Amino acid sequence: MATAPLPRPTWWQRTKKIVDRTLGRAGQALSTPLVAEEVEIAPAPSDARLPQPFNADMVPPVFLAGFAEIFSEIQPNFRQVVYRLRHARVAWHGSVLKGLRVFLPSLPQPWMEMELAGLFMLRQLRRQPVPQLAAGPVGLAFDSWSGNYFHWIAEVLPRLALLRKVQPDCVLLLPGPKTPEYVANTVAALGFRHTYVLAPGELAPVADLWVAARPGRHGYMLPSLVREVREAVMQHLASSLDPARRASRRLYVSRSRQSWRQLTNESEVLAVLQGYGFETIYFEEMSFVEQVCTMYEAAVFIGIHGANMTNILFMTPGTHAIEMMSNTYVNPSYLSMADSIGVHYSLVPSALGSPPEVEHNYADITADPVLVEQVVRRICSASV
Repeated sequence: MATAPLPRPTWWQRTKKIVDRTLGRAGQALSTPLVAEEVEIAPAPSDARLPQPFNADMVPPVFLAGFAEIFSEIQPNFRQVVYRLRHARVAWHGSVLKGLRVFLPSLPQPWMEMELAGLFMLRQLRRQPVPQLAAGPVGLAFDSWSGNYFHWIAEVLPRLALLRKVQPDCVLLLPGPKTPEYVANTVAALGFRHTYVLAPGELAPVADLWVAARPGRHGYMLPSLVREVREAVMQHLASSLDPARRASRRLYVSRSRQSWRQLTNESEVLAVLQGYGFETIYFEEMSFVEQVCTMYEAAVFIGIHGANMTNILFMTPGTHAIEMMSNTYVNPSYLSMADSIGVHYSLVPSALGSPPEVEHNYADITADPVLVEQVVRRICSASV
């Protein structure tokens, strides 16, 4: 069944949006923009390059043009910066507030300011002192999108790598209510020993806050930090990895157990992949450590665009990752991730598999088995 369209906003949601915008504009008129001390770790690299798919000759111009446009937008944002704020408040979803203003670098997107500058701002009236945050440096590297596995691995971890360059011993803020296994493992891998979990609804006062800015954009982060993150995680889990199985398997990750973004003709694609010795795996059945180990063992990995592709980060340099992606949602996140760590990325241009009214970020896709076979054959024949 195709993914259903997202529900229309409720009456309350529409009303709240109007109230938030009204109060937000009033707050902006009564206050000045929030300014923080800026610590630049490194400028944007002058030698940053546009990554290309391994099978660029098979990729339609619409994808290549989309990749190039996004890269030109992102390149200036590869600058490495950490901000310092005194006496601010941090919400459970990572948004930073002070006075009547929201600190824009703490938001996933600047336009989200108005969503927080209204009724949410009134929460500042309720104080919740947190003794361990009253003195000493406190670090923040997540935002309201970081509860998703992809956003944590692809975005928060490079920000943590940046934060530890200036405040490795800080108390690191984490989203609550519980800390997932992958969060605990990756935080430990990057060397943070002191943490504080923000409870849902909490607005914690922080005397000395250090906020790592996003060095890039969503999912498309500075390559040097991506490599640093991968190395830290692989070293942390080295005792769980079997060198004898390194880069030895051909894997297809299925999203058939997910609620959205499925492969509508999975049986046809599987028929092709099985002919080349691919196994079908489901990351939902695995712990984080098992996922890392599985990807360490992958010689060729294929999946459709989605969080399941995030584990490309744990593949071995020189191996191959293949992504099936619709031309209605061109996204180079996994191309950039693979290129950053030396994994060869190939793309199977696919079609929208959901009704047009479904938001394309959630829509299913339909892959052409002939194109899948062409891409897989080239890679597998070369690796025999």
